[in-house]
Amino acid sequence: WYQRRVRVELLERVMGADSGDGKSPTVGKQITDINSKVDKMLGKHQKTQALLKRLNELAEYTDPSFIMRYDPANFIKRDYVLDSTTRLQKAAVEAKKIQELSKFVDSGNLKNLNELEKKMGPLTSKCLDLNDKEQDMGKEIDELLFKWNGIIDTLTEQFVAFDTILRAIEEKEEEKSKK
Repeated sequence: WYQRRVRVELLERVMGADSGDGKSPTVGKQITDINSKVDKMLGKHQKTQALLKRLNELAEYTDPSFIMRYDPANFIKRDYVLDSTTRLQKAAVEAKKIQELSKFVDSGNLKNLNELEKKMGPLTSKCLDLNDKEQDMGKEIDELLFKWNGIIDTLTEQFVAFDTILRAIEEKEEEKSKK
């Protein structure tokens, strides 16, 4: 303690705080005065007192370890891992299926692959030709249906016109018979 006091006095002399006459306030005394004034000032307000009581708790919130515990990136990582479990489980099931089916590929079932490929070429082209013909036929059928609907519409209009004419004739006949 004594050594610290001597060092503070030496610093005060170097910094010019103590002129050596004993009349100048020392740094320690100035700090003590400031501290007591701040305590008096803070003691007057209830909200400040409540804040000072919770100062340790509030300091905990600024601690980096506290922030790391509640880091959103960690939540996102955890959620991603949890969400990935079902996807990974499905991938494992699919990998087992592939492993089981690989026996068929390795067992020689595809030995004649070149011959099958030669046969598949013409079959594929035939299927493509049939698909093209089917599309052309679909267009022709659409045209025929459009024309058919036109004919039906025309016949409907004719029947409506005939019905209108027949009603007019019937009404005239009824008027003649009433007279």
